[in-house]
Amino acid sequence: MKLKPFIFIFSITTLILASITLMAQERERPAAARSLSADGLSTWALADIDEVREAAKETFKLLDANNNGSVTLDEIDILEELIDGEESLPAEDLAELRQRLNIVSRTFMHLEEEIDHFEIADTDHDGTLSESEFDLQEASIRTHILQLNLDSFDKDKNGGIEETEFTAHLDDVEDLDTDGDGTLSRAELRGIENQRLLQDIRVSSWQRQVRAERRASGERQAQQDESGETKKKDSR
Repeated sequence: MKLKPFIFIFSITTLILASITLMAQERERPAAARSLSADGLSTWALADIDEVREAAKETFKLLDANNNGSVTLDEIDILEELIDGEESLPAEDLAELRQRLNIVSRTFMHLEEEIDHFEIADTDHDGTLSESEFDLQEASIRTHILQLNLDSFDKDKNGGIEETEFTAHLDDVEDLDTDGDGTLSRAELRGIENQRLLQDIRVSSWQRQVRAERRASGERQAQQDESGETKKKDSR
């Protein structure tokens, strides 16, 4: 079988995956945080380095679904789990699964080298695709790409990614802080190519927005409770 149909099918699959994760991301973000990705670095507030490190750790915890300190292939190969879960999972669990898939898409679905889609889909290596191999080709290729990226993190080659491996891209982040104030300014961030650092900054900004909205919501609730108590006393 020729390679081109597989490239086309895989391209469609990738677009579908991207669409699912983008919609999930937009549904889960607060409105204020959405503007961060629209204008890029120009809209970002200063990024506190400690907050960025904490965001990377929180991202790792979210991926480590069984909380054993290591992220493995079965914890990131979750597209089918999301598709099945759309109809069966509680809203809170589904939201977390969408968050995980968004992170997986950004972190583990890129390719730095060309791969032979047919060879990957031909799992028994007999030179042809059986009906089952044809039906499972998209999943086979996706899993292969995820495994390649997982291997790039897994420096000790133990089959999983530990937190130190997942956050290794932040080891020298202080070098970007040229004025030594503990934050990364727009000027300091301009022109950097560390996409995972940029992702961590987005996550830390989003977390900051969530905390601010929760505080504001708590204050509004407290004011409403106080107003309700006052009305009760006045009516007596």
